[in-house]
Amino acid sequence: MAQWHEFVDPADVTEQQRLALLEQVFDPISIRNLDRIGIQPSWSCLEVGAGAGSIARALASRAGSVVVTDLTIELLTPLTSLGVTVLRHDVLVDDAPGEFDFIHCRYVLEHLPARQRALERMVSWLKPGGTLLVEGGAPTPSLSSRTVVGRAMSAGLAIYGRGLGSEPEWVRTLPQPLIAAGLVDCGAELCAPPVLGGTAMANWVSATMQLTDSRAVEAGLITWEELTEAHAAYRDPSFVDYTWLGIAAWGQKGGTS
Repeated sequence: MAQWHEFVDPADVTEQQRLALLEQVFDPISIRNLDRIGIQPSWSCLEVGAGAGSIARALASRAGSVVVTDLTIELLTPLTSLGVTVLRHDVLVDDAPGEFDFIHCRYVLEHLPARQRALERMVSWLKPGGTLLVEGGAPTPSLSSRTVVGRAMSAGLAIYGRGLGSEPEWVRTLPQPLIAAGLVDCGAELCAPPVLGGTAMANWVSATMQLTDSRAVEAGLITWEELTEAHAAYRDPSFVDYTWLGIAAWGQKGGTS
């Protein structure tokens, strides 16, 4: 299986634009989840798979110390000016980056074939009483208001599954994986923002699909004509879908710190 950093190039301008759209759409949701948990100034925090670093910045303004990790860290190095520790780190194989009061990851675990092992490793890095917050995306093509858009989404998800081992269906099992990993007081919440044509949300979904377009056509899963029609829908102000299910789940490690 490939890894996400082999699937996309973080240094590419197009990918940076896609990440900027992701932050524009999902940061308000993630920050609301951080504030609901109540990050304390005394806490040590870890962000796994930090992407372009926006949530790490939010943590740095709330917590006493912050460590961020990813397989590619070029976009994260500016965070060091905020006192953030930046590590090139593989959640599945590298040694623990420390012990933490709070650990967060967003849109990471569903792209890891050994996702439960990654989850259990993160739990082991929590201090007693520490909190883990996992956010994941579960796109649901069958809910699309336009058949061709649903077909395009299905084709893209199939390519992600074949290339990365991605399994968005896993996200819909949350919070059960956290309970299985030994966390207590677990909960979860669903958010389904509208995918309105021409908005940042629609542009992000379209850009994420475009990462797989060539592979999907080569695999015979869809035609270029269908993809062109689907991407046009995402630019159409009259288009609306509710195909992106975002699920946040959290739990605490037993004991007291």
